Amino acid sequence: MSTTQQSAAESASVMIAKTAPPASVSIATIAGIQVSELVLWATLVYTVLMICHKALALWRDLRRDHCRVQEDI
Repeated sequence: MSTTQQSAAESASVMIAKTAPPASVSIATIAGIQVSELVLWATLVYTVLMICHKALALWRDLRRDHCRVQEDI
């Protein structure tokens, strides 16, 4: 991929990332969902995802440590 194509792809992704929040708020408002409800649900989903991610990381660490202890025996 050339430098021009790469910068065009990065520019497109940056543009999409910048327009996504206002577009989603506009669509939600048209659909009758209040912005405060949208923020509440987005925060809830984000929190649950972060808890699951952290639990998975802890489980992997514990399993790796347990396997290492079993190999030492």
